[in-house]
Parts: sequence; C-alpha cells; structure tokens
Amino acid sequence: MTLNIDDLVERLAAQPLDRSLDGLELEVSRGIARRRADLNTGSALAPVRVASIGLALAMGVTAGGLAATTTASAPQQFSTFSVSAHLAPSTLLEGEE
Repeated sequence: MTLNIDDLVERLAAQPLDRSLDGLELEVSRGIARRRADLNTGSALAPVRVASIGLALAMGVTAGGLAATTTASAPQQFSTFSVSAHLAPSTLLEGEE
C-alpha cells in the first residue's frame, strides 16, 4: 500500500475544522497585553528585589560574624583529634614550636 501525499492532503481538506478560529486575534492581543503588564510589574518590583537581597546579605554577614567571634572567643578544647591541637602530627613535622 503506497501513500500518496496528494490523496492525504485532499482527504484532510475535505474534513471539517475541529475548532473555530473566531476570536483568535483577540486572544493573541490579550496575551501580548498581559505579557507587557507582567514585564512592567517585574520592572517596578526590581528595587524591592535588590533591597531584599541586600537585607538578606547583611543579615547573613552579621550572623556569620557573630558566630565567628563567639567561636573564636570560646575556650578551645585540646584533644587528640581536635583540629586546633598543637600536638597534631602535621605541626610536629614542621619543626616549629
């Protein structure tokens, strides 16, 4: 069975439309207007976004700084496996101290 493209196109042209195209142009125009409104809203909210990012950054730096100062000022425990132990093999091999 060989399919002829001309026969297929003729059968397709003979079929009724499955949907009406009335109002298509209006819907496209509404979609474009809605997209423009969304872009305008997004550009209007840009300063709020920048301010919120700056605030989050400031809060993170403040909280991190406070955590770092409390950790640095806390008394250090020296144990065999602690990171800040002066008797770690890597410090003994360097020959300093």
